[in-house]
Amino acid sequence: MTFLLLGAIVVPLIAAPVAYLSSSLLKEKTGYIVSVLSLVPLAAILVAGDQARSLPQRVYTESYSWSPIGTFGVRVDNLSLPILLTISLLVALIALFSVPYMRQRIGDDPRRYGLYYSLYALYSLGMLGTVLATNLIEFYLFFELMLVPSFFLIAEWGYGERDRISLSYFIWTHVGALVLLVGILVTGFLTGTTDMDSVVGNLAANPSLISSTVRLAVVGAMCFGLFVKIAQFGLHAWLPSAYSEAPTPISALLASAMTGIGGYAIVRIVMTIYPSAFQTLSPIFAGWALITMFYGSAMALVQDDVKRLLAYSSMSQMGYILFGLATFTSFGISGSMFQYISNATAKGILFIAVGAIMLQFGGERSMRKMGGLAGKMPITATAAFIGSLALMGFPSTNGFFSEFLLFQGGFIRATTAFSDYRIIIAVLGVVATALTAGYSLMALRKIFFGPANTDSAGIKEAPWSITVPLIVLSIVTLVLGIYPTPIISRFVAFGQSIVGA
Repeated sequence: MTFLLLGAIVVPLIAAPVAYLSSSLLKEKTGYIVSVLSLVPLAAILVAGDQARSLPQRVYTESYSWSPIGTFGVRVDNLSLPILLTISLLVALIALFSVPYMRQRIGDDPRRYGLYYSLYALYSLGMLGTVLATNLIEFYLFFELMLVPSFFLIAEWGYGERDRISLSYFIWTHVGALVLLVGILVTGFLTGTTDMDSVVGNLAANPSLISSTVRLAVVGAMCFGLFVKIAQFGLHAWLPSAYSEAPTPISALLASAMTGIGGYAIVRIVMTIYPSAFQTLSPIFAGWALITMFYGSAMALVQDDVKRLLAYSSMSQMGYILFGLATFTSFGISGSMFQYISNATAKGILFIAVGAIMLQFGGERSMRKMGGLAGKMPITATAAFIGSLALMGFPSTNGFFSEFLLFQGGFIRATTAFSDYRIIIAVLGVVATALTAGYSLMALRKIFFGPANTDSAGIKEAPWSITVPLIVLSIVTLVLGIYPTPIISRFVAFGQSIVGA
């Protein structure tokens, strides 16, 4: 037995005390240690993905006995591999970005740096563990582990009314997780196991274990909990304030990596275990997603605070993910999962770019007080332009293929059963992209191409620890926009295993 993927979990766990102890000497430079250690899970996942190519069904799994839940498993397959690589890369790059940014938030207190980077490492552990998990209880444990360190990161280093905002964030997402837990416990009780593969196998062998009515109720509970995580309309109250008032590195992780994990969980758990029940409810989810897309984009259009604009933009992008899943087609599923990646690189770029501007502008977030920064911060401006194009779904960026696939799934679903409702949803979904282009171009013009503000006289390009993450994410965005096949083919194969060709 190898311990390759177990190491991907253990290393962030070890990184927490290492960061705390080393901070007394390194202070803000502790971020370099955490960034390097974050590359270890990335390497382990790459090796596991390579080994999976020669295994049956291209799945690499490690299983360990854990008596309370049966089996503690970690898995890399067509669905989880691209998501895990995205999270690992973002964790490493945003740790690097944290070095100069948190310097102006923390100052010279070494203990505070130790606390920040320890919580950061535990936060990354929660995200990786959630995607790797093969057991429903194990999934839930890591799902909740994401919440606790992120709560303290917002409460300790956030802006504005950070105590109230972090508590609101905690309550909303914890309640959502508890509702999800109800669905998990019912599933485990009725099938006799919480191992995901065993649940699927038991239901296939004996469908009468769970009645159709109970399946619908369980799917409703699970989706409610996960919709809180992906901030669908009506369940989004925590998101705008949490994103805008969290320290910007944590905003970047929230928007690019954590929130979209709820979409991954819908595919991994809900659609895999209860495909027919999800399909029954999918028309409702499609309408819900469309409302989220329009509401998030409309709210982004009227913001002056650039972080709040990105917060509502993130909400809208989560609507795109649910839109594709609600098509219940292999195209829609693959488009949604690729949307996770395109949104991750775009939001990573944009939040890091905003952090760079705030660092140079003394924390300023009002777009009215910016302008003409393209000439002063050319690398930041170029990266922000690429990130914005990806949000708009512009050709040659990864956002183009994700939106193309999920909208293709929408029209396939509409024409397969020839539903007027589905056709209207699909058409309006495409229309919603115009609003995304509207707020993206508006922000670019105000910040980088508007008239220069007198306060920007001394502005210069951000340090290398910020520009390097921007350059790396911009390259990934363009490469996946030109050659997305290695990732999309994996998602399509997984989608077909759920819904058929």
